[in-house]
Amino acid sequence: MNVAFLFNSDHPDLGGYYGGPVMDLVLGANVLQGESRSMRVSVGDILTFSAVSQSKDRTYGALGKLCRAVYVPVSFARLKKTQLEATYATATVYCWLFQNMTQAAAEKLNHKLQSTDFYLGCMDVFFSWPLHLQFFRNSLIEMYRLTGTRCAIFYDMGHNEDPDVCSKEAFEREGFEVEYEDQGARRTIFDNYDSLEHFKRVESFKSFCSRLPALSDDDASAIAHSLEELHPKLFDALAAAARALERAETEEDYAQAALSGRRLLERTADALFPPQEVDWDGRKVGPAQYKNRLWAYIEKALSSTDAPADHLKILGKEVDRLIELFNSGLHATPTREKVELAFRDLVIWLSSVIDINPSMARDPYQPYGLEIDSFMRSILAEIDGGA
Repeated sequence: MNVAFLFNSDHPDLGGYYGGPVMDLVLGANVLQGESRSMRVSVGDILTFSAVSQSKDRTYGALGKLCRAVYVPVSFARLKKTQLEATYATATVYCWLFQNMTQAAAEKLNHKLQSTDFYLGCMDVFFSWPLHLQFFRNSLIEMYRLTGTRCAIFYDMGHNEDPDVCSKEAFEREGFEVEYEDQGARRTIFDNYDSLEHFKRVESFKSFCSRLPALSDDDASAIAHSLEELHPKLFDALAAAARALERAETEEDYAQAALSGRRLLERTADALFPPQEVDWDGRKVGPAQYKNRLWAYIEKALSSTDAPADHLKILGKEVDRLIELFNSGLHATPTREKVELAFRDLVIWLSSVIDINPSMARDPYQPYGLEIDSFMRSILAEIDGGA
């Protein structure tokens, strides 16, 4: 889940400087270092004051009303309500937001921070809620990716001329190995995956996924987190599959839902190993050969690790089975149980493939290629028009 940890930035204990002390407090709790799952971390002020100053009603009453609407947990509420409400008209709330955090980790970190006077508690956040999207996702700065004791500090669009050395040193003091990562066009003007509609599709998939046999809410969160980094557009196919299965009542409905599994595999192949004219190890890897491209990606990813030799065969044979299943195996006597089990196996397989080498699976520019290309064409058109 997404969890926001809140702090009173104007508390006298901080003396007007809060970014560094809050970072030291969070990292020094020694909770994040023990978590194996990948988490993206956003940091910044919750801009309720700015939102009210830009509205027609700039009264304290309007500010309090907005704050009461913003700080609304869904199912995980560990807020210090009295201290938080005291900040509504007087202080800026500072936030560390963790995407893809387990409830167990959130509980541990909350417990470690409880005795700190300027800590205001934590709550879960849903980007499919308009105010949560505005204040906790689109207004905060995405700064880090944490995976156990590994930390990636993000920089934008290929530029790292002035790396954040202070943050690097703060993480290293607490036992992290730090690297810098280009997050490409994500969170730039080329990123069109920051809308309410997109995150409603993400939540629809997570809800669908958590109801599949043997998968939990934490499993669904981890899978959704990996898929969004792989290519946010994958959720179009996933949400379509979820809707089709939820509405299915007849054998024909279940057969149509199964077709979404094939489309997801095709789009996954496009994201992991785009079509190429040149053969890969003697196999064609053009647009139609998506199975070959999935095998090729697995082989390429495994070659960069010390995985067991039989891992390629295991993952490759599983994708063969899934492709056959979605192409024809579910169309003879399809049932809800069969389709759900097939999708369960598909998302488990996909998560395993991404986890081989997460940095290889991520392309920080490819999901935004059309937007970048359109922008460059418009610039060139303006230049030609002015010539």
